[in-house]
Parts: sequence; structure tokens; C-alpha cells
Amino acid sequence: MLNSEVLVLNAGFVPIRITTVKEAICLMLAEKAVSVLEEDRFIKSPSLTLKIPSVISIIHYNKLPRRRVVFSKLNVIYRDDMRCQYCGERFTMRDLTVDHVIPRSRWESVTGKSMRDGFSTWFNLVCACRWCNNRKGNRLLHEIGWALLREPYEPEYMPYIIMNADKARRKGWVPFCGFNVKLVEMIA
Repeated sequence: MLNSEVLVLNAGFVPIRITTVKEAICLMLAEKAVSVLEEDRFIKSPSLTLKIPSVISIIHYNKLPRRRVVFSKLNVIYRDDMRCQYCGERFTMRDLTVDHVIPRSRWESVTGKSMRDGFSTWFNLVCACRWCNNRKGNRLLHEIGWALLREPYEPEYMPYIIMNADKARRKGWVPFCGFNVKLVEMIA
């Protein structure tokens, strides 16, 4: 119970992170945070009974965490909104991969660059469903008559918190997830 997740908002009610019930209660007892949404369960000690918080707000913190978008396969999938850039369909995380637009076996001959120069970057990776990725193989798009849904790019901003939409619904967090949060449908 103490390790359950709690959504943390800044003073302007913008989500900034997810923490544990234990840390949330410590922040509340130190008068650094207030409970915004509570569960129907309680936590008891000899001198105190508290409803378990589901959402808290930090009292004197108005800033938004700044972060550069880190290059990763997962962030490529999120950049492309979990949509295959070849067929255009949206898939669950289980059915998605990332694909090199210019395959490893063709990189140096097509670009004249070494593998260190741009091969695995924002500009050569796209989200692809397993079927399209397997069908494309090591061919170039023009060789099979395909086109990308959208040219790959380096995003300037991505939501700070990416969370499972079902979890957000279950915990009652959806009303707080308008800004700085991306809800995604996932299969566990």
C-alpha cells in the first residue's frame, strides 16, 4: 500500500511526477503538499488516521520540469504517436517496433557516412508495426513503392509524464492530465 502510485501536481495543478504513497504522506505531514484526491482506504498509526492520497499538490512549487527529449526507441514510438509510419495504423505497444528507414546493410553505400554518423538517430528511425517492418526488410522505400506517413524529426517537446490511460482512469487522474501528460493505451 505504501508503494502505490500518487500523482504529484505543482501549485498550478500541472502534473510533474509520480511518487509513492509513503513519500506523498511525508510531504503532506511536512506541510509541503496537500491532498487533492483521495482513495476510500485509510492508513492508520497510533496517533493519526489519514485517507490514502491519489493526487497531491506541492504547495510552493510553480515551475515545470524542463527536459530535453532523450533519444530512445520508446520516444521514437511516442513521437510517432504509436502509429506505423508505413501503413498509418495505430497499434498497441506490443505490436510496435522501430525501423531504420535506411537499413544497416545499406547505410554506408546509400549515405557515404559511417555507422556512427546518423544511423541510429531521430532522422533514420520511425515507428513501424511488426508486419510492415518485416515486409520492408532491408529494402529502401522507393524500391518497394512505399512512402513515410511523416518524415522523421527530432521533437522539441514531449510530455513530461507518459502513463497508461487505463491506470489514469482507474485512479481518477484523467482530469489532471490535460497538460504535460500523454496518456497511452497499453496492453500489460
